[in-house]
Amino acid sequence: MPKVSIIIPAYNEEAFIGKLLECILQVDIHSIGFEREVIVVDNGSHDRTSEIVKQFAEVRLFRIEANKGKGDGVRLGIRKATGDYILIQDSDLEYDPHDYIPMLKAVLSAKTPTAIYGSRILGEIEVNGRSFFPGKNKDKSVATWVANFILSLWAKVLFGQWITDTLTGYKIYPTNILQDFNIKTTGFETDHEITAKLILSGVSIIEIPVSYSPRTVQEGKKIRCSDFFVALLTFLRFRFTPRKNF
Repeated sequence: MPKVSIIIPAYNEEAFIGKLLECILQVDIHSIGFEREVIVVDNGSHDRTSEIVKQFAEVRLFRIEANKGKGDGVRLGIRKATGDYILIQDSDLEYDPHDYIPMLKAVLSAKTPTAIYGSRILGEIEVNGRSFFPGKNKDKSVATWVANFILSLWAKVLFGQWITDTLTGYKIYPTNILQDFNIKTTGFETDHEITAKLILSGVSIIEIPVSYSPRTVQEGKKIRCSDFFVALLTFLRFRFTPRKNF
């Protein structure tokens, strides 16, 4: 039975991490033929995040003393993962862990090395149909939708592949491929570094619609406008990184 390692980088998430772990452990992935391990990487939190995680005996906890960004937690989680696949899970409740089921089913259907991206854009279109801003969540600004669209267009220009939601916090990767990458970034841009390396390595990317309930900065949202420009530069940087340096 294949195993999926669910990696959760967390920074000051005491308000959400307990409920999130409860939700994850309730999802019956065994019914579709998967085992799981859950790994939380505490990225230097100074609240009760680690204390709450320790209450869950099934969860492996690792701690980074100094916070360098989400990507740093992802990198540690990748090194510690023992599953056949790695699923990156944001540490808040913006995403619904029940969407693991269709995403993992897509993994089982793949005939070649494949990554599965959970697309919020496709999820919105599936529920609400197309509009003037297709896939825009009602609680997100037009500026956010435009930024996401520009990143998709930029990925198409650089790599020849259209990805509707490059910023999604739900991605599943083959572990052996991810562990072979020498991931260099440490922030939110790690997602884009990995995407670039997957495409250039010939790994297929399939998008599956997922649900999304965005939170505000006041509720703990950490990504900022500046991360959009970092993402653009990250795609450009790794488009022209020699394959031998992956």
